[in-house]
Amino acid sequence: MAIIRNIDRYSEKLIIALFMITMTVLIFLQVVSRYVFGDSITWTEELSRYLFIWLIFLTIGVGFKENKHISIDIVLDLLPKILQKLIRQITYLLVFVVAALFVWEGYVLVMQMQMFGQTSANLRLPMWWVYLSLPVGFFLSTIRLIQASINLWMHNSEEGS
Repeated sequence: MAIIRNIDRYSEKLIIALFMITMTVLIFLQVVSRYVFGDSITWTEELSRYLFIWLIFLTIGVGFKENKHISIDIVLDLLPKILQKLIRQITYLLVFVVAALFVWEGYVLVMQMQMFGQTSANLRLPMWWVYLSLPVGFFLSTIRLIQASINLWMHNSEEGS
């Protein structure tokens, strides 16, 4: 059980950290090659861009899990705790529906990209790998929204108002 908890806790963050480190190294190599050697490594910019796209979609779910997304809750804070939870739950439900729609539409997009057979300019990567970030990221977001909903009702420490 502890292994599953650690995988749940660190899996996305580990991948995000590896992507961030790789991006940083690639951009550093690009800068050094351009300004020190006078020639650029063309594929580093492309790979960095694709890693950044993946990074964006992977961090959406982490934001839900850790309640780190930007929100304006000045009015919500004035309400009783049970009403706050109810409004948060409705919000989670609405965002879940939108995320599920993105999962489906992203899947359709990836299937279309596979049929087109388009590849990236320098790396010759199938472009559907890049577009796969959309359904994967939002699928993870749906899981994290379910977790956030469960956590919302399981932690009763704030109740009392």
